[in-house]
Amino acid sequence: MNLTTRIALRHLLSKHNFGFISFSTILSIIGLMLGISALIIISCISDGFNDVINNKLSGIDGHIRIHSYLTDEIKEENIHEIDSIFHAAYPLLKYTTPYIEKHAIIRKGSHSEGIILYGVPERALNDIFQLNQFANTQPVFKKKNSIILGNRLADLMDITEEDNVIIINPEKMASHQLLEAENFTVVNTFQTDFPEYDRLLAFIPLEKAQSYFGLESQMTGLILNVENPSEVENADLIISESLGMLPYMTITWKERHASLLDWLNVYDIPIKLIMFFITAVGVFNIGASLWMIILEKTREFGILQSMGLTKSQVREIIIKEGTIIGLSGSILGILLSLSVLYLESVYHIIQLPNDIYFMNYLPVKISSVYFFFYPIITFLITIGFSYIPAKHACKITPSEALRYE
Repeated sequence: MNLTTRIALRHLLSKHNFGFISFSTILSIIGLMLGISALIIISCISDGFNDVINNKLSGIDGHIRIHSYLTDEIKEENIHEIDSIFHAAYPLLKYTTPYIEKHAIIRKGSHSEGIILYGVPERALNDIFQLNQFANTQPVFKKKNSIILGNRLADLMDITEEDNVIIINPEKMASHQLLEAENFTVVNTFQTDFPEYDRLLAFIPLEKAQSYFGLESQMTGLILNVENPSEVENADLIISESLGMLPYMTITWKERHASLLDWLNVYDIPIKLIMFFITAVGVFNIGASLWMIILEKTREFGILQSMGLTKSQVREIIIKEGTIIGLSGSILGILLSLSVLYLESVYHIIQLPNDIYFMNYLPVKISSVYFFFYPIITFLITIGFSYIPAKHACKITPSEALRYE
């Protein structure tokens, strides 16, 4: 350990004439620790929150949907043609499936509710809609007249598994004044924590939807999932170009939920700004602490210079004191944030109302980038702030420091 480092440590650890000065140094370290840990924790929580929302929305919606803008349905032979075009244009497609989407009325006893009914192949339940993540058991169509409901709808209508419900086709009622209804058996329920999805969505086998709605050789469209969900915009652009002048249009899950995603992006910025200002307060406190140390230790700096220390060595002592405080605060901030994030990710200590936040606990995504980026930036700023009192200390001459001693 060289001379300037030893003196810097003695300055920080020695007893001062005013207890407040040493106490303010401790407060500076604590303030910096809290600021850095707050930045890391908020960033990891924000990333975790966004990831959960994105995964749920892209899962239950599918990544890209294709449908006709001229008619409500597409002929089955055209569906197969479009599917082959997509696989040729974009080889990174993970899954594709045809689907039927219709409005319907579900009834049990005297209770009726409107729903959005999806007719899909059984494999699409997991491959496209990822219901295995949201259901209590593996979602399968056990019989031809099987139906899978959201848990909010099931609770609202007091429906349990193996109950029989009646599905009514409102289109026939409106166009032909006919009451077309059929019994279905509830084989499973799912919970996405999105209230509207859990209350409105229901799934039945594709073949049953075709026969029930009179669409023997027609579909509503195609749903595509890509290998990398983050590349959905690029995939959408390539797929749209491959369609050319065909009367079909694509829409991604991000476009379907643009307002929610915009809200997530907007709320993230001011929260991180607030945490940055908290960290800035800690950095200012370090500068104030160093300044007070200089004022109290003016005599000692004069003695050091009279003993042969150069002005650059005096400056080095002050900067090293700031470095020690900044390094201590940064390391403690990393340890504190890592502890909090680990406990939350493993034990889910903070519970959330899922009807408001779309999840029942606070999610975190621990990213090593934040554990390096924030402490290093804060540490460099701390050293910069240390330069100001260090420059002042260099101006103190031995004669001025010892004049009244």
